[in-house]
Amino acid sequence: MLRWLRRGDLPAIVRIVRRELIPISPHPQPGGRQLRKDMKARLAQGSTLIASENGRVCAFLHLIMQHGTLFVDLLAVDRSCQGKGYGSRLMNRAERHARNLGCRRAMLYVDEGNENGARFYGRLGYSVAAHHETLKCYEMHKWL
Repeated sequence: MLRWLRRGDLPAIVRIVRRELIPISPHPQPGGRQLRKDMKARLAQGSTLIASENGRVCAFLHLIMQHGTLFVDLLAVDRSCQGKGYGSRLMNRAERHARNLGCRRAMLYVDEGNENGARFYGRLGYSVAAHHETLKCYEMHKWL
């Protein structure tokens, strides 16, 4: 089931970030309470879609829309739910939502070394537009 963020989803999102995103990030990350505080502040900017399975949050996508562009800020799927199509469904829903609100372009960043993420986005029609050496990531775009 896909739905928008609800009160009480933050602990599950922090768990998924800690388990799935932090280990593949080339950047130092906060832990404990600071991670929770940082994620709460980050999610307050934009909107968050949730994928749940049997009432449990198993994936999320955080998006921001500005100036006709959908920015996919974060996408993570808990490893116990990977391979079930949650990431693709979240991306499709976010893109459809953005198109309905007038966005014509989508963009995101993929960390260097995240080959699985780059392949996933490539299958969805995203292509590398730039490499940002200082950020250690690739910028990817797609026309909606």
